[in-house]
Amino acid sequence: MNETVRVQPATAAKAERAAFNPTVHGARGLFASMVFVYHIIHSGLPGLLPETSWLSVYLLNAFKFGVELFFGISGYVILGALRRAPSMRSFAWDRVSRILPLLWLTLLVITAGSLATRRWMPSFGNWLLNFLAPPPFVSVPMLNPAAWSLGYELTFYALCAAFWVLPGRGRTRWVVMAAVLGAALLMLFPRAVLFPAGLAIAAGALAWPGVRMLSRLPFLLLLGFLVGWRAIELNYGGDMLLVTPLHLPLASWVVALPLLAGTALLGALALAGISAGKGAFAAILRTAPLQWLGTISFSFYLWQPAVMGPVKAALTASGLGARAGQWSQLLFALMALPVVLVIAHFSQIWIEAKLTRALRRMGPREGDAHAPITATSHAPGHGAAETTA
Repeated sequence: MNETVRVQPATAAKAERAAFNPTVHGARGLFASMVFVYHIIHSGLPGLLPETSWLSVYLLNAFKFGVELFFGISGYVILGALRRAPSMRSFAWDRVSRILPLLWLTLLVITAGSLATRRWMPSFGNWLLNFLAPPPFVSVPMLNPAAWSLGYELTFYALCAAFWVLPGRGRTRWVVMAAVLGAALLMLFPRAVLFPAGLAIAAGALAWPGVRMLSRLPFLLLLGFLVGWRAIELNYGGDMLLVTPLHLPLASWVVALPLLAGTALLGALALAGISAGKGAFAAILRTAPLQWLGTISFSFYLWQPAVMGPVKAALTASGLGARAGQWSQLLFALMALPVVLVIAHFSQIWIEAKLTRALRRMGPREGDAHAPITATSHAPGHGAAETTA
């Protein structure tokens, strides 16, 4: 018989604090910083490193895959979020109030800037779809280029929540269906591959001695994942979104699949090593600067395009970029980074914390009888390391 979980607010807050993993939290800050560096390298401005250098091609341009590593953290934290939610409606409202307000604000700011400067704007229908963060199988031109990942996030949350409340009878059938659906989605959208890896780590499914031994050097594993993922991307069309059966001939896909799986394994082992919180790399992730960046990471990530576009335009229009020559990328970073960080800091306080908290108080109450979250055989394993969602 399923036992309905009713989590009191004070108990939920206490459980959330107890589940906090500072090493994983610092990793958020690192991954958001990686995406910022990628935007600098990919700005089209002259840089100190030649565009064809190995470091630029295979590593710095691979920093965009910090988003995939974020997906792994989302998988890692989702079980804790499900456990704390008293009902399905509460969980859904929690996710929506966490993601959409900040997305909407960045879209409105970018829209205003686009209209003021007469830059590119999607059609009205696509503009509205941008506010819904549609799933990856709905192709929409992105007004905020960083927002593509939110469709992946919300789709993953919906799939996890649906499986969480499946009835106890016939569970084997549902597990098989979920596994087939998940495998199909991962093949079509390989950039989502670390979602289930994070889930497995949080559930304790990778808590084997062999995995612990292999994940003892997470920094090197991260480098292996980034370089390997980038090499696959370059070898199959120059865009990881194209490395799917939708775009590749079957023969090419058969070759790409084990490469994707092997490289994704490096990312999964890196995340497992980070979650264990041991070693020098973990100590760096627990430093104050990366903890702060972890706190503002969502705002830091979403505000980057909105801020960096105008800064780059000003740099170009003023002639500073031309005068800086090969130092243009560094100058761009020095001009944009403080602005993004300040906006992200206050965005985290006012939007992510205060507004989200107010919206959650307006959402379903703990006594909501609709679609309660249930603790059954698929509940998270005891002792699984978790952090805040």
